Amino acid sequence: MIVRPAAANDCTALAALDARCNPSPWSATQFAAALQNRFDTVLLAENADGLCGLIVWQNICGESELHLIATAPECRRQGIATRLMQHWFDHTTADGGRLFLEVRASNTAAQTLYRKYGFQECGRRKAYYPLENGAREDAVLMEKSC
Repeated sequence: MIVRPAAANDCTALAALDARCNPSPWSATQFAAALQNRFDTVLLAENADGLCGLIVWQNICGESELHLIATAPECRRQGIATRLMQHWFDHTTADGGRLFLEVRASNTAAQTLYRKYGFQECGRRKAYYPLENGAREDAVLMEKSC
Protein backbone atom coordinates (compact mmCIF):
# COMPACT_ATOMS: atom_id res chain seq x y z
CA MET A 1 0.00 0.00 0.00
CA ILE A 2 1.15 3.51 -0.76
CA VAL A 3 -0.07 6.82 0.62
CA ARG A 4 0.22 9.84 -1.65
CA PRO A 5 -1.16 13.35 -2.05
CA ALA A 6 -4.41 13.44 -3.97
CA ALA A 7 -4.54 15.20 -7.33
CA ALA A 8 -7.41 16.89 -9.16
CA ASN A 9 -8.01 13.80 -11.30
CA ASP A 10 -8.59 11.75 -8.10
CA CYS A 11 -11.61 13.76 -6.93
CA THR A 12 -14.29 11.61 -8.59
CA ALA A 13 -12.80 8.41 -7.13
CA LEU A 14 -12.41 10.03 -3.69
CA ALA A 15 -16.07 11.09 -3.75
CA ALA A 16 -17.13 7.57 -4.80
CA LEU A 17 -15.15 6.01 -1.94
CA ASP A 18 -16.53 8.51 0.57
CA ALA A 19 -20.07 7.73 -0.65
CA ARG A 20 -19.47 4.06 0.16
CA CYS A 21 -18.24 4.88 3.67
CA ASN A 22 -20.02 7.99 4.86
CA PRO A 23 -23.75 8.68 5.23
CA SER A 24 -23.01 12.37 4.44
CA PRO A 25 -20.28 12.09 1.80
CA TRP A 26 -18.31 14.87 0.19
CA SER A 27 -18.80 15.53 -3.50
CA ALA A 28 -16.00 15.61 -6.07
CA THR A 29 -16.38 19.40 -5.99
CA GLN A 30 -15.72 19.47 -2.23
CA PHE A 31 -12.59 17.35 -2.67
CA ALA A 32 -11.43 19.68 -5.46
CA ALA A 33 -11.98 22.69 -3.19
CA ALA A 34 -9.94 21.05 -0.43
CA LEU A 35 -7.11 20.46 -2.90
CA GLN A 36 -7.11 24.18 -3.70
CA ASN A 37 -7.14 25.28 -0.03
CA ARG A 38 -3.60 25.92 1.18
CA PHE A 39 -4.55 24.89 4.72
CA ASP A 40 -5.98 21.49 3.72
CA THR A 41 -4.15 18.23 3.12
CA VAL A 42 -5.80 15.45 1.10
CA LEU A 43 -4.05 12.09 0.99
CA LEU A 44 -5.17 8.78 -0.44
CA ALA A 45 -4.12 5.20 0.10
CA GLU A 46 -3.82 2.79 -2.81
CA ASN A 47 -3.22 -0.93 -2.87
CA ALA A 48 -2.91 -3.35 -5.79
CA ASP A 49 -6.66 -3.09 -6.37
CA GLY A 50 -6.73 0.73 -6.41
CA LEU A 51 -8.05 3.37 -4.02
CA CYS A 52 -8.57 1.92 -0.55
CA GLY A 53 -8.56 4.91 1.81
CA LEU A 54 -8.49 8.67 2.19
CA ILE A 55 -7.82 11.33 4.79
CA VAL A 56 -8.43 15.09 4.80
CA TRP A 57 -7.28 17.51 7.50
CA GLN A 58 -6.81 21.22 7.94
CA ASN A 59 -4.01 23.04 9.79
CA ILE A 60 -4.66 26.58 10.97
CA CYS A 61 -3.03 28.65 13.73
CA GLY A 62 -1.27 25.77 15.47
CA GLU A 63 -4.34 23.56 15.48
CA SER A 64 -5.29 20.71 13.19
CA GLU A 65 -8.75 19.34 12.50
CA LEU A 66 -9.51 16.02 10.87
CA HIS A 67 -12.26 16.49 8.30
CA LEU A 68 -12.50 13.00 6.80
CA ILE A 69 -10.99 9.57 7.06
CA ALA A 70 -12.39 6.56 5.25
CA THR A 71 -11.34 3.02 4.36
CA ALA A 72 -13.06 0.97 1.67
CA PRO A 73 -15.34 -1.56 3.40
CA GLU A 74 -13.53 -4.53 1.81
CA CYS A 75 -10.17 -3.21 3.04
CA ARG A 76 -11.02 -2.58 6.67
CA ARG A 77 -9.07 -4.16 9.54
CA GLN A 78 -5.84 -4.04 7.49
CA GLY A 79 -4.25 -1.03 9.20
CA ILE A 80 -5.12 1.50 6.49
CA ALA A 81 -6.84 4.00 8.82
CA THR A 82 -3.98 3.60 11.28
CA ARG A 83 -1.45 4.41 8.58
CA LEU A 84 -3.45 7.42 7.40
CA MET A 85 -3.77 8.70 10.98
CA GLN A 86 -0.01 8.38 11.36
CA HIS A 87 0.45 10.57 8.28
CA TRP A 88 -1.78 13.19 9.90
CA PHE A 89 0.30 13.11 13.08
CA ASP A 90 3.59 13.20 11.15
CA HIS A 91 2.61 16.08 8.87
CA THR A 92 0.52 18.36 11.03
CA THR A 93 1.59 21.83 12.03
CA ALA A 94 -0.16 21.49 15.38
CA ASP A 95 3.15 20.93 17.19
CA GLY A 96 2.53 22.18 20.69
CA GLY A 97 -1.12 22.75 19.85
CA ARG A 98 -4.17 20.54 19.60
CA LEU A 99 -5.67 18.05 17.19
CA PHE A 100 -9.45 17.99 16.79
CA LEU A 101 -12.04 15.77 15.20
CA GLU A 102 -15.71 14.98 15.38
CA VAL A 103 -17.32 11.61 14.89
CA ARG A 104 -20.85 10.24 14.81
CA ALA A 105 -21.97 9.07 18.24
CA SER A 106 -22.87 5.68 16.74
CA ASN A 107 -19.43 5.18 15.16
CA THR A 108 -17.87 3.34 18.06
CA ALA A 109 -15.21 1.69 15.87
CA ALA A 110 -13.82 5.10 14.89
CA GLN A 111 -14.01 6.35 18.48
CA THR A 112 -11.99 3.31 19.58
CA LEU A 113 -9.35 4.10 16.95
CA TYR A 114 -9.16 7.73 18.06
CA ARG A 115 -8.89 6.81 21.74
CA LYS A 116 -6.04 4.45 20.83
CA TYR A 117 -4.15 7.57 19.73
CA GLY A 118 -4.91 9.55 22.87
CA PHE A 119 -7.99 11.49 21.78
CA GLN A 120 -10.52 12.25 24.50
CA GLU A 121 -14.11 13.40 24.25
CA CYS A 122 -14.34 17.14 24.88
CA GLY A 123 -17.96 17.86 23.96
CA ARG A 124 -20.93 17.08 21.76
CA ARG A 125 -22.89 18.76 19.04
CA LYS A 126 -26.47 17.71 19.56
CA ALA A 127 -28.38 16.49 16.50
CA TYR A 128 -25.49 17.44 14.21
CA TYR A 129 -25.42 14.65 11.62
CA PRO A 130 -28.47 13.86 9.46
CA LEU A 131 -29.71 10.29 9.31
CA GLU A 132 -31.44 8.65 6.34
CA ASN A 133 -34.77 8.46 8.23
CA GLY A 134 -34.83 12.24 8.72
CA ALA A 135 -33.67 12.07 12.34
CA ARG A 136 -30.36 13.50 13.50
CA GLU A 137 -27.41 12.10 15.43
CA ASP A 138 -24.98 13.75 17.86
CA ALA A 139 -21.38 14.50 16.92
CA VAL A 140 -18.82 13.53 19.54
CA LEU A 141 -16.03 16.13 19.68
CA MET A 142 -12.60 14.76 20.47
CA GLU A 143 -9.21 16.40 20.99
CA LYS A 144 -5.62 15.54 21.66
CA SER A 145 -2.87 17.83 22.86
CA CYS A 146 0.43 17.62 20.99
